[in-house]
Amino acid sequence: MFERDLYKSAFGANPLPMVLTDFNGNILDASIGFALLYEVQREDLMGLNLKEIMQVEIAEDLDVEANVKGEFYRVRSQKYDVDGFEFFVFSFDKIEQLRQSSISSVLVHIRDLLEISIKVASFPEFIASSFPVLQEMFGASCIMLLRRSKSNLSRFYIVYGTGDSYKEFRDKLQILVQSESMINVGMPIITSGNVERWGSLDDFIRLTGFSSGWIVPFGFEEDLVDSLGIILFETEKEPDPEEYNLLVFLSYYYSLVYQKTEFKKEFEALSYKDLVSQTYSEALVKELITMECEQAKRYEFPFSVMMIRVENYDKLANIYGTSSAENSMQNIAKTLQQNLRRSDIVGRYSKNAFVVLLPFTNSSGTEIVLSRTVEVLKSSAFPPCRNIRFSFSITSYTKGDQGFQDIIDRLIELLKPLI
Repeated sequence: MFERDLYKSAFGANPLPMVLTDFNGNILDASIGFALLYEVQREDLMGLNLKEIMQVEIAEDLDVEANVKGEFYRVRSQKYDVDGFEFFVFSFDKIEQLRQSSISSVLVHIRDLLEISIKVASFPEFIASSFPVLQEMFGASCIMLLRRSKSNLSRFYIVYGTGDSYKEFRDKLQILVQSESMINVGMPIITSGNVERWGSLDDFIRLTGFSSGWIVPFGFEEDLVDSLGIILFETEKEPDPEEYNLLVFLSYYYSLVYQKTEFKKEFEALSYKDLVSQTYSEALVKELITMECEQAKRYEFPFSVMMIRVENYDKLANIYGTSSAENSMQNIAKTLQQNLRRSDIVGRYSKNAFVVLLPFTNSSGTEIVLSRTVEVLKSSAFPPCRNIRFSFSITSYTKGDQGFQDIIDRLIELLKPLI
């Protein structure tokens, strides 16, 4: 027994990616290194099937290449037989996609930036994830994001930065644009303490305690820059030709990602259906619940709202991939629609939650609806993901409710894990 416990501890603590499965591919144990590949805990992987996660065969002496969250690994297997029990141990060795060359480090950073832009859901998330990559790429001390003021278009103010130093200057420093011809997408601005190029910008660099800065302008439109990414250095530094060309690329690249996220936001706001689940969109559900509140105030029509939230959505997306997680959300939506009344309205409230508007349902009927929904979801499967964990809540309109947000806040507060 001691030897087995020692083995399990050593296997589990191994920083190298390794996983132990039965002959069907069900995961029996996983090293912490394997869990880190998927950004989850080891226990989140137990009972899942390696074939479903990675699309690899469970076979002896396997030696193949596989994709894990955008990275390529060489996967090897070895079969063991202990006391008549067959099991497999899989090991994973990372394969470098980019061969070593004089520009390979830059290409790695560009690859990382492109990968981030695909994964993120919003532009603020993209900025927070990509700025550290830029800081490492250029060997900078800090990067700050400035946005154009809506009340005074000639001024830019600090909204974000790497580290905490930007917070000291956020409410104190601004940049005044002397001429709009100075800033355009695709035209980086280089400034240092030795060269007077733009008085307000030079003052900004000096007052923040840095010696030089490279400015990447970007915006929703090419001729109207509304953001400045300022790459700051503690020493005097001028970009070489390759670095300058990279700054030009980044100006267009950040503008493109910004436009993509803004178009996505506008499309989702105008759309009345969630494209994946084919339920009503968050924007429409908000309008419908607001209308129900007005009807209830005027005519005292009762209604209730139920929330179903997938608590481990992010872990499922990490393990199976976002596409597979969304397929499971689609199957959850179908199950809800098939088992509720035709008059009930199912909507996607967020990436991991649905809300159901229940017209003419008062507080006396909510427990029946909730228990029936819990039983239906408990007895159903939602492939391709397994081990989906649900929380539920339900509430009825009360006279104190002012609108949609009051009801949603109460639903979130009442959420309980039931599956």
